[in-house]
Amino acid sequence: MSRRDVVVLGGGIIGAALAEELARRGRRVALIERGTIGAEASSAAAGILSAQMDLPRPGPLLELCQAARKLYPSWIAHLERRSGLSLGFHVDGILYLAMSRREESAMSQRARWQRKLGLRVESWSSQQVRRHEPAVDGRIRSGFSFPTEAQVDNVRLMEALARACRKAGVEIRERTRVRRLIIRARRVRGVETDRGRLVASVVVNCLGSWAGMDRVFPIPVPVEPARGQMLAFQGPKRLVRHAVMSDQAYMVQRRDGRLILGSTIEFVGYQKSLTLEGMHSILCGVRRMTSALNECSFLEAWAGFRPCTKDRLPILGKTSIEGLYIATGHFRHGILLAPVTAQLMAELVLRGRCAVDLTPFSPCRFKP
Repeated sequence: MSRRDVVVLGGGIIGAALAEELARRGRRVALIERGTIGAEASSAAAGILSAQMDLPRPGPLLELCQAARKLYPSWIAHLERRSGLSLGFHVDGILYLAMSRREESAMSQRARWQRKLGLRVESWSSQQVRRHEPAVDGRIRSGFSFPTEAQVDNVRLMEALARACRKAGVEIRERTRVRRLIIRARRVRGVETDRGRLVASVVVNCLGSWAGMDRVFPIPVPVEPARGQMLAFQGPKRLVRHAVMSDQAYMVQRRDGRLILGSTIEFVGYQKSLTLEGMHSILCGVRRMTSALNECSFLEAWAGFRPCTKDRLPILGKTSIEGLYIATGHFRHGILLAPVTAQLMAELVLRGRCAVDLTPFSPCRFKP
């Protein structure tokens, strides 16, 4: 039987970031992962760090994303120092392509309220789009540039986080399943796993799409998996200069020429399968933007699960059980929100409060 200050359940980017943050602040931390660190949604993503482009309205999620954006450069620098890896963090911007009048009108409205908040958005004609992105040769009405958006190599990021966790002293238990939480008198006492018991006064559920943990987790966590199918091709370097997106698909290119195309949003339970329909919809969406993909070589395809809540807001905060916390439900913003989630949840665990009002994200907002 081992004793720890905090047990973090789930070795995706949220759980690993929080475990590393808590360990650097002097806590004894165990990180429990049913598979291997970062093997699920965190490695299946494209690494697009959209803090404004895909947010349809102002509110607490936008504010949280802006806080994450400010933290990201220093967080990446910290992880690169700790791991010795280059994480491919680049502020290249996102270019949204409006294909229809409806899409153009919706994004124009979004651009207006974002500019009023001081966020940068540029409206481009189709001619300006082609000047900035020569590979875009589809029939488009206009483009909207979000120049402060960024990207990161999320696979390398997870490698770096795993290294940083170990350097900080986090005990990582991979291929370990949670059998039950140990709770007495409405207080957390630890975790029972298939590899033994861990005694701890704090447990944080960062299990992503598996956060509900039927018959294991005592608090309802209304999260469901949203399957996203992805494709990768090898193309000429700098074929696209931004992450290029439309309502139908997106493409982002790494510095080595690797093109990542996505993505579907499918509520099909835990079926992590690739389908002809899903891959076809991505390819058709990209083909509407550019014909440049015709000469690129196919590399691979995969699927992952994004943890999705009904209101599309993450679940962050305390539960009604003393010492039990939840940090999940980040949907399409998990890679971006990792550093701010880690910082805020660490403050909440250690001091009982944090710098941001987490009420909009509270686990208590869902009624039975």
